[in-house]
Amino acid sequence: MQKTNKLTKQFSDIMKIFINGKEIEIFDGATIESAVRKFDKSVLSEIKNGKSEVCDQYGNHVALSGPLHENSQIIIKISK
Repeated sequence: MQKTNKLTKQFSDIMKIFINGKEIEIFDGATIESAVRKFDKSVLSEIKNGKSEVCDQYGNHVALSGPLHENSQIIIKISK
């Protein structure tokens, strides 16, 4: 049986996702809301107030409670 040290475990719990093309490192199992909060808290407020929207890389609207996976691509459409 292979031993896993705490350092290896810690780094395997991090995943990379992209928001508007910017790479974000976040914990494995994070929601879209967690990632947007890390990206920009003010944008999260705009989304919650209906002033901006979140889509996947295909243009489909996604909920803030939606799951993320390694290399997920999220686009935030900011209203003017």
